[in-house]
Amino acid sequence: MYCLPEMAAANAALWTALQLGLCAKGVETADIEFHTEGCAVSEGLGPGVFFTQTCGYPLFKHHRDKGRVLGTPHYSTPGCVGSTHRAFFIVRSDDPAECLKDMRGRIFGCNSLLSNSGMNLPRLSLARIAGGQAFFSSVVMTGGHVASLERLDEGRIDICSVDNVTWGFFKKFRPVNAERYRILDETVSSPSLPYVTAANTSESDAAAIAETLHEIMDDPQMAGMRDALELAGFSAPDVDAYERLTEFEREAAELGFPELK
Repeated sequence: MYCLPEMAAANAALWTALQLGLCAKGVETADIEFHTEGCAVSEGLGPGVFFTQTCGYPLFKHHRDKGRVLGTPHYSTPGCVGSTHRAFFIVRSDDPAECLKDMRGRIFGCNSLLSNSGMNLPRLSLARIAGGQAFFSSVVMTGGHVASLERLDEGRIDICSVDNVTWGFFKKFRPVNAERYRILDETVSSPSLPYVTAANTSESDAAAIAETLHEIMDDPQMAGMRDALELAGFSAPDVDAYERLTEFEREAAELGFPELK
């Protein structure tokens, strides 16, 4: 899910390390295609997916029978604590707004209605201040977090909600561009985007992938790659924590805000 062009070499190094670790365990990966392009949020998880990262909200709400969660990566970017992340409400650096309430009647950019950080988490924050009424003048779909930032810079939207890990990478690799924006507010925390495999992956292969990921996170020789990807650890999935993502949805609906509006 985190695949700015500047991260291509580090992501490829992670895949190579995973292949080597699996080969040592007797799991052959030579015929597996390595796709480097991500998307706003996965619209499904095909039976041929051996290893990927996806958004926890659509996985547990719509596709839980199609995927097997391998574990949760920990990131060192600001806003992350352990295995959690959150979303930042981003505005232009010169916007006069002082708090989220000041954005009432403005234009919101959303990467995907299936996104936890782009829709589900900000929906809850807005539900708590909107009083059951429409908060924005309009909601514009952008297709991706970086695309949301680009539209914000162009003045086509006034605010967007961006995964804090994405924002961390954007600031890291594009510091000059990042100066055009500022964080106005942040959402509650939620589990970071999990590593997953297709449901039809054998239990032995899934266990081997998870074991290898743990090894990669502990291997001193992998420190450079981990630093490039801001990886700070890896833990077994907390299913109950991912289940709470739909509880955020229910709370927003109970507050009269079932959708971004």
